Order: sequence, then C-alpha cells, then structure tokens
Amino acid sequence: MDSEEARVALDSVERIDREMAEQMTWPLWRHAAFGAIEALFLLGWGLNTAGMALCFVVALVGLGWIVHDDRQRYGVFISGYSSRAARPAIWLALFIFLAGLAAIMLTGGLHVWTPWVPAVVAIVFVGETLASIWWQKLFHADLQRSGSLS
Repeated sequence: MDSEEARVALDSVERIDREMAEQMTWPLWRHAAFGAIEALFLLGWGLNTAGMALCFVVALVGLGWIVHDDRQRYGVFISGYSSRAARPAIWLALFIFLAGLAAIMLTGGLHVWTPWVPAVVAIVFVGETLASIWWQKLFHADLQRSGSLS
C-alpha cells in the first residue's frame, strides 16, 4: 500500500466515523430508560427479597433491551466507558447510584421500606438521566475534537 492508498483508506474511515457519529444521537426516552434501570436497581434495596429479585430481573431485562435496541437502531451498542472524554459522566452516574444506595441503607437499611426510598429512587432516576444526557454531549464533543464529526 502506498501513501495515496493509505490516505484514501483513512479518508474512508473518517467518512464512516462521521456518518456513524451523526446517527449516534440517542432520544430522551433512551436516557430516561437508563435512569429507570438504575433506579430499579436501587429500588430493590428497599424491598423484601422477592421484590428485590424482581427489580433486578426487570432491570437486567431492560438493560438487555437497550443493548438490543441500540444494535437494531444503530448497528452497534456503545459502552459508556468507551469514550475517555465522556468518563466524567460515567463517574458521576456511579457516584449518584452509590450515594442513593448509601442514603437508603442509612435511612432504613436493606429490605426496609421507608418514605425515603421513593424519594431517593426519584432523585437517582433524574440524576442518572441527566448524567446520560451529559455523557452524550461529552461523547459528541470528543468526536468533534478528534475530527470525526463535521
């Protein structure tokens, strides 16, 4: 392969990256679905064992559905951790979840329903949804800096 062939190949890769990146804009419901899954994982901690198991199963099925939907819609599922520039949003999402879990454990404990559980779950849902939206913005900014987005 000579330098001209290499340049054409790189141009082709950049074009494909640009086309793919332009399609990688997730709708609000997709961000909210992520927030709902995280909130379901958290809700389980305030329920009895059967309720916790049901929340975890529904959340895992929801996660599988998101992966499947992304692959159907975009042809690929992008792990949130794939973009270095977007990692602060991932760390924020993890912090929100762990803070919510700590709040539930400190206000009642495992398998104890208190009025704090729905409040914390609602806050985590909103926080995780917003973290997902922020992740998308950071992901796109990263692509723009790398020259993959026009």
